[in-house]
Amino acid sequence: MPLLTLKSDNTVIESISLDKNKTLTIGELPDNDLVIDDPAVSGHHAEIEKEDGLFYITDQQSRNGTFINDELIISRILSHGDVITVGKHVLEFCYGEGEGIPLNTKILSARMTMAVDTRQHRSKLASSVSQLADDCHKKQTVAMLSHMDGSNRSFPLKAFPIKIGKSPENHIQVKGLFVGKTTAIINRVGEEFRLVPAEGFTKPKVNYQTVKEEIVLNEFDVIEIGSAKLQFHFQSIDSPETVPEHE
Repeated sequence: MPLLTLKSDNTVIESISLDKNKTLTIGELPDNDLVIDDPAVSGHHAEIEKEDGLFYITDQQSRNGTFINDELIISRILSHGDVITVGKHVLEFCYGEGEGIPLNTKILSARMTMAVDTRQHRSKLASSVSQLADDCHKKQTVAMLSHMDGSNRSFPLKAFPIKIGKSPENHIQVKGLFVGKTTAIINRVGEEFRLVPAEGFTKPKVNYQTVKEEIVLNEFDVIEIGSAKLQFHFQSIDSPETVPEHE
């Protein structure tokens, strides 16, 4: 199992072997698995667990954030040699000598932002950013659908109904052998954004579940239609521009 080494000012304080069957909690309070005596560390700062053969670290809405290799993260796959910074302490994540290291974890980590592509960690991500979302909603925001293929393409949900399907007449066009001309429609009713399946053999999925009737979308839900994965979220009006779906 990988080793997590806690250091302060280059001095080793403690080393922990990660258990693939147990979540490791990190924080200042004594009920954590790894207790860090540092006023800049939150009571329950972060946690590490294994899923699908990979180890993930997820920030738990800490006061001062969790960093990997000096980059602020919310949830991220850990790669061999990563340096995690919490408060004034660092944690080095390393696989043991002779231990098999999962391939392409560096590539996967680089691609992970708000779109964590597992059901369990998407749920954790939504929980971790809930406070950020609340703050964002106090500002003027727009609902968005963003592609999860790394292209940064996104589509603002403004003029309803929003149609998604194979036909070029749709607002968002997707590919797939059994995708219908219009597979899903999104409407806005008050403050709610509702997705309803339309035509075609392939039904839309939300968070891996097939949608057979109208549902209300929640922030960070992932919509799958054909080969496309789209994440529903809100974006502040003054946020940086993203690549639009249509010119």
